[in-house]
Order: sequence, then structure tokens, then C-alpha cells
Amino acid sequence: MRTQKVPATLLLLLFAIEALDANRRKQKDKLIPTIINICDINDRDSKVHCYCEFSQEINEAVKTECWVFNGGIEKTDPLWTSFTSQSNIETLAFNVRADGGLDFVPSKVFRYVRKLKNFSIKFSSIPKIESFTFSNLSAVQEMTLTKNQIVHLSKHSFYNLPNLTVLTLDENRIKELLTDTFFELPALQKLYLTSNNITVIQDGAFRSLVNLLELELDRNNISELRKECFDGLANLKRLDLRRNKIAVLNSFTFIELWNLHSLLLDYNEINMLAQRTFDGLSQLRKLSLSHNKLVTLAGGLFEGVRGLAALDLRHNKLKRFTYDNVRPVYDNLKNQNSYIYLDGNEFTCDCHLAWMHKLRHEAKSIKVRTSLENFVCKFSIDPSLNSHFSYYERSVINSNTLYEGDEKSQIKDYSDNSDDIFHDEIDDAYADEPKLVRKENEKTLLQIPVEALPCPQDVKTVTDRTYTYPSQNEAKDYRNLIQSSTSAANNISPSIFLFTVSFLLRY
Repeated sequence: MRTQKVPATLLLLLFAIEALDANRRKQKDKLIPTIINICDINDRDSKVHCYCEFSQEINEAVKTECWVFNGGIEKTDPLWTSFTSQSNIETLAFNVRADGGLDFVPSKVFRYVRKLKNFSIKFSSIPKIESFTFSNLSAVQEMTLTKNQIVHLSKHSFYNLPNLTVLTLDENRIKELLTDTFFELPALQKLYLTSNNITVIQDGAFRSLVNLLELELDRNNISELRKECFDGLANLKRLDLRRNKIAVLNSFTFIELWNLHSLLLDYNEINMLAQRTFDGLSQLRKLSLSHNKLVTLAGGLFEGVRGLAALDLRHNKLKRFTYDNVRPVYDNLKNQNSYIYLDGNEFTCDCHLAWMHKLRHEAKSIKVRTSLENFVCKFSIDPSLNSHFSYYERSVINSNTLYEGDEKSQIKDYSDNSDDIFHDEIDDAYADEPKLVRKENEKTLLQIPVEALPCPQDVKTVTDRTYTYPSQNEAKDYRNLIQSSTSAANNISPSIFLFTVSFLLRY
């Protein structure tokens, strides 16, 4: 039997086909890399290690915290694609534990974690947030980028995040807030920019944040504010500008903030407030201006904030605070949760402060009563001052008959158990300041009877013209008020008593 010989050309063709198939199989193996489960990285030399709560199985992690070690990691590192192993992550945090370990936002990760709701990076060295870095993260609700050395925020850095409600950028090095940095963020309610180096806020920097409720800009280097800075913030309720370098506030500075409830301006360098600085703030309830350099307050300053119920003017250089100053908000200060703080100024004990006696007895707020009962002013009986006392009565004051006993024992110690809606607004740095050592010429105002408060010549002239004795009913209405006063006025003559009543009625 003859064996048929296979042509050489056919053999060559078969060998070529077999080689081609082998090459294809080899290329296919290269195109399908082994998937690394980011929740179970065993390589000790890996630059990133992640801890997943509850479960480490593929696609079962919901909350993941990753630590960046071992020097820098590149944008092209294959590790980022490994997040395909956990596509159901809702909370993802990166904490950098190496200098220069992460100098960019790993935005490639966002392609694989479409259910992400909470995202944070801390302790990185990211110098700049580029435009559209976070765009189209439709599920993200909270974002925290704290302590990352960020200096620049580009236009549209935060763009089209439809469900973002809280954005925190505290403790970076941001210098300027540009127009349209925050754009298409319809749900954003809280924006925190505490402890940066912000010096400039461009006009319209917040104009797209129509639903923002809280804005914190404290501990920056802001020295100038224009009403255009706050364009678009018609629904803002709380604005924190403490510890900046603001010296002057002009008229209508906050006119765009129609719904603002709380304005914090403590620890600035404010020495001048225009008469209409706060016009437009019809809903304002708390105004805090402590630790500034105010010497005087313009007449009618509080006319535009008639809802004000909490006022802090501690540690300024004020020399006078009259009933005319407080008149627009006087009735509010009687309410349960109100307060007024005036300590640490340069007030003289004179008739300009007589309104405090009356408010002390009318106020329902323990904070108001305690503040007034401990209010200290500079007291001096100077013969050159006109007083409502005769020479004999002044000599009685000088003999200290009105101040017998320990002053502290006459001041009641109240513990405020009321529901203070402003408690969380008080700066911890001075909420518990130690009491200043009282100087020799300082007295507790409420321990000085109203009729013993001297009046400067300009006030006395008006008083002489307008003075009228009270009616019998008026005297009866105020008898209990005078008798319950904390001052030691039990030995005051009837004529002085009548004058006291009329004085309270006028002020």
C-alpha cells in the first residue's frame, strides 16, 4: 500500500496556523489581568492598604478606609483599577501617612464606585483642585478635604454634584475664592472653609449656592467685605467670620443675606460700623462682636435688626451704651433664651446705663439677669459732674453706706437650665474666661441705686427740662420693682424714691 506524501507547502501552512493560535492565546492571557481585591491586599510593599468594615468579599464592602504609605503613588498606578473589586462602596476615605504620598485627587477611582456617598482625603499634599475634578458624582452627599495643603481652587473645581449637602475644606492653604468655583451644587447646605489663608472673596463666589444654610470662613485673613461677596446666599442662616482681619464694615454689607439668623464677627479688628451696616438682616437673632476695637456705636445701628435677641459686645473699647442704642431690641432681651454681654469695655457708671436696672427685673432669661448682675463699670463721684443727689446725699454715698457687706454675696448665682438656642454659637476660647481683677474705682452697676448714678452736663440739661413727677398709679406700679432691687437702697428718702420711678419711666 502506497503512503500519500503530504506536500511541504501544506505542512508549512499548518505550522503557521498553530503558531498564530498560540500567539493569540498568549496575548489574550495578557489582556485579562488578575483582579486585586482592595480589601485584601497581602503585598507588604503595596503603597496603599485598605480596611473594609464588616466584609472583605468581592463587591460586598460598603465602608472602606485606605492608608497611603511607602512614598508617592502615581496616577497611572494599576492599584486604582483594582477598585472594580468593590463597586458597592458608599463611604471611602484616604488617609496619607507619608510625605508626598498623594499629591492629586485619585479621580480614576470614581469610575468604579458609582454608589459613593461619602468621600474624604486627609493629610495629603494636593496643591490644587483642578476644574471638573469631581464632576458628575451624582450620589455623593458629603465630601471632606481637610489638611491637604490645598492652595488653589480652580473655576468649577466642584461642579455638578447634585446631591452634595456638606463640603469641608478646613485647614488648608486656600488664598482666594474665585467666582464659579462652586457651581451646580443645588443641594449644598454647609460649606466649611475654616483655617485657610483666604484674603480675597471674588464677587459672586457663592452665587450658585442658593440653598446654602451655613458658611464658615473663620480663622482666615479676610480684611474686606463687599455685599457682592454674598450674592446668591438668600437662604443662608449662619455666617462665621471670627478671627479674621476685618477693620471696617460699610453700609449694606450683608444686604443679600435676607434670612441670616446668626452673624459671628468676634476677634477681628473692627473699629467702625456704619449706621446701616446690618440693614437687611430682618431675621437676625444673634450678633456677636466681642474682642474687637469698637469705641462708639452709631445711633440707630440696630434699627434694621429688630429681631435681635442675643448680643455680644464683650472686650471692645466702648465708653457708652445708652437706652437709645438698645431700644430697637430691648423687648427681645426680656425673652427666655436671650442674652446680652457687655463686659470688658470702658463704661462709666452714669445714667446712660440706668436701663440695666429695669431690664434686670423684666428679663426672663437667666443669662441676661446674671450678666447684668455682674456688670462692672467705673464709678466716681466727681463734684464737677451734675448729679441727682444733693451734696449731703453724695457724701452718704462716699461714706460707702450703699455698699455695706460683701458685694459678691449680693449677687445671685444662677444656673441656666433653659433651652439656650445659642449655646453652640459661643466660642469656647472665651466662654469660660476668668473674671478680671476689679480695680479700685470699679463697682457693680446694679448695686448702685439709679438715683445715685451721675449724669453728664448734656444729659442733665435735657433731664431738667423734661422732668415731671410720676402720677400716683405710676409710683404704685414701680414700687415692687424698686423694693426688690439688689441695691442697698432701704434708707433712701421718699423724694429720692419718686425721682427714681420717674427716671425709670423716662429711660
